[in-house]
Amino acid sequence: MAENNTKPHLHFNGYYSNEPYKYPKPANGSKLLIKNRDRAIHGNSILRQLENLKEQFNLPENIDLPQGIIRDDAIYVEFVSDWGFQLKFESLESNKDDPQFQILNIKEEKRDAGENVEYRYSVTLMMTEGGVSEFIKKVKDYLNPQKQTKNGQPNNRPLFDNIELIQRATLKAFWTDAPEIPFPEENENVWWEVWFRRTNVDEVKIGTVIENLRLTGVIIGDSELIFAEHRVRLVKGTAVQLSQSLLLLDNLAELRKPQETADFISHKNDTYEEQKEWLDDLVKRTEVALDDNCVFICLLDSGVNNIHPLIAPFLPDNRLYSYRPQDWSTNDSWPNGGHGTGVAGMALYGDMLDALANPHQIHITHGLESFKIIQNNDPNDPVLYGVVAEEASSKPIIDSPNNPRVFCMTITDKSFAFKGRPSAWSAAIDKIAFGSVLEPITPQLFIVSGGNVEINLNVEFPLKNFDESIHDPGQSYNAITVGTYTRKDRINPDSGYSHLAHNGEMAPSNSTSMIWERQWPIKPDIVMEGGNLSTNGTNTSDHSSLKLLSADSEFPKFTFIPFGDTSAAAALASKMAAELRTVYPEYWPETIRALMIHSAEWTDKMLEGRNINNEQERINLIRSVGYGVPIKEKALNSANNSLTLIAEREIQPYRFEASKAVTNEYHLFELPWPADVLREVVFEQNAKLTITLSYFIEPNPGSRNRRYANNFQYHSHALDFAVIKPRETLPVFKRRISAAAVLPDDEKELADEPWTIKRVRSKGSVKKDFITMSGADMAERNVIAVYPKNGGWYRTRKKLGKVESRVRYSLIVTIETPNTDIDIYTPVFNQIANVIEVRV
Repeated sequence: MAENNTKPHLHFNGYYSNEPYKYPKPANGSKLLIKNRDRAIHGNSILRQLENLKEQFNLPENIDLPQGIIRDDAIYVEFVSDWGFQLKFESLESNKDDPQFQILNIKEEKRDAGENVEYRYSVTLMMTEGGVSEFIKKVKDYLNPQKQTKNGQPNNRPLFDNIELIQRATLKAFWTDAPEIPFPEENENVWWEVWFRRTNVDEVKIGTVIENLRLTGVIIGDSELIFAEHRVRLVKGTAVQLSQSLLLLDNLAELRKPQETADFISHKNDTYEEQKEWLDDLVKRTEVALDDNCVFICLLDSGVNNIHPLIAPFLPDNRLYSYRPQDWSTNDSWPNGGHGTGVAGMALYGDMLDALANPHQIHITHGLESFKIIQNNDPNDPVLYGVVAEEASSKPIIDSPNNPRVFCMTITDKSFAFKGRPSAWSAAIDKIAFGSVLEPITPQLFIVSGGNVEINLNVEFPLKNFDESIHDPGQSYNAITVGTYTRKDRINPDSGYSHLAHNGEMAPSNSTSMIWERQWPIKPDIVMEGGNLSTNGTNTSDHSSLKLLSADSEFPKFTFIPFGDTSAAAALASKMAAELRTVYPEYWPETIRALMIHSAEWTDKMLEGRNINNEQERINLIRSVGYGVPIKEKALNSANNSLTLIAEREIQPYRFEASKAVTNEYHLFELPWPADVLREVVFEQNAKLTITLSYFIEPNPGSRNRRYANNFQYHSHALDFAVIKPRETLPVFKRRISAAAVLPDDEKELADEPWTIKRVRSKGSVKKDFITMSGADMAERNVIAVYPKNGGWYRTRKKLGKVESRVRYSLIVTIETPNTDIDIYTPVFNQIANVIEVRV
């Protein structure tokens, strides 16, 4: 993009309508496979198991309880399917406001069955005595030959025929970290992450639980995370102690292992000499251009030593925070040159090698905040990192409410993010980004590093990267998760070493979502420079010439430090986000996220040898390097031959109809379009259409939120977009989108078309796709629908009172042609001059 050809993006009002929405076809899903049973034998077996459970409500009379323990009128029950069969989950959940039975978690086991894999499911339920009685009634109806369905099947057959066993749940049934982390030994004194169910009498229930735990000698952590349906606390004790209290109450939902501290290692190059002349020159060339309302990058890291001359003007003492200020201070005490200080330097200057090598003036318009969330060799008890993240985001906002922010977290935990499953930590980040941590709701832009892969042997790359998951909390829906690629491949051949990753390839430090279950979001979202490793053909080495350069925390003893990996990449992404927020201060965080992903492109090396028409190849590509490398010039500016239109809207996906939650509306855009230029000038030349839809979800975490339990989605809602096809009429398009529209008798839907990413894009809360076509076809593509997809707990969890919530989204549409002499920007600018908002 030529420098004199840059133009601001066009942010516009109008050009859309609200249309009634109904799903155009039944929701996808496979029919439940039901096992053939002898009704009398199986039904009576289930009946005996339920009647035995009902007798458990006399338990306090039969056993001695610890002194002071109060028992609620509920028990925990485990329903287990037979191998190869799935339970009818929706029949195990009550939708009443005061349920007598409720799903707490769902687990899946698998085993080899010859050439195939078989699955078995177990569901843990909270059941009152009335709930057990209700199931007893259902199984009696199942046994009664006089009560049958219209097609002659036993009543409740799909529910009971696939149940192999109903039994009293043990504490182990609540452990959701298996098989990656085994359940602790029964007398092992450890910290547990305890997920409690929220109820109508929340405070009383939780207070009773905490008091019961204390009476059994359990240590209670101070911090607490609150989600829509759960409260999360840390407790320390043995499985025996927890069993004596937790299983006598009805608030337990699940147990997990608490997160431990992070995975981010930067190695100091001990041979790098301090270069005061270089430092002084860079300080002189740096223009500090901050004002009272400037953008801040808030670093959630190991602290920052702000005495460094390159950092001091941008980070005064009053913007240094610490989660434990008395114990930790705010300084970067991480060994070998620090960590947070290195992130800070890169968030300001980028790779300092470039800043030192080019003698131009450096103009920095954003400041820093530092919130220390980790201390090396911390002797204190563990904390809920989600609570730490909430405090680290809220304090700076309260202190400086008028400054837009970019939050950057480079602390990760590689032992979590099991196949993409949300954690308390990642859910807290989703909650912060959605904006529900502070009142009024204020969405925030959050950037998280994907976490590093350690490559020690030449042969490990890249297979180990494909096998190692993005680290917790990088599975966050709403955050921009940043991975690594590299352009650094120059190393002195006399050293006997060469670069490991090729120029433009995924970097050795990059973790991926290749092994995740397919319902979870695409991660990383983007990749940035993370440096490279060297190799002698067998082993790998950290070579400083293949790293980036940043500020050393041990100043003035050392000035610069080789830096890299996903921490460096996240810092670079934060710098770019801050620059975007500075240019477009009124844009929503959802829009800034969208612009970064919208501008991203795959390098030739990433595409080398791939058949992009093959869906599995697309999945492998996007779950390795996301949408590619963001191009700052494209994210910042349009051009004569590259027009970007931006819409920020609110939509109400669902509504009540006769007390039933149904889909409500979709938005139909008829965009201003350079149709004449495309039709007459571009015509047979190629034009590229890129669309990105970005929105933040409100999280509702818990292990029942799995792909096989449709009522328990993690996300609050889901949106997608569709574009009118060439020669498709508006009535046909509207009927394709919504069953509320009527399809004319003489018209039919057209065949599918070759979008690049296609259905692979459907996961998560940001959707991007692009397509190339002739200018003549592009001239007709100005009609776009944004519509609610099936699912989301706003609709299915009616008792939470969010059915009719309005939600925000950002839609970005770009048309571009390779010919820079063609002007498609000006015709649209002239069309919408009366409704345009050119935000600069």
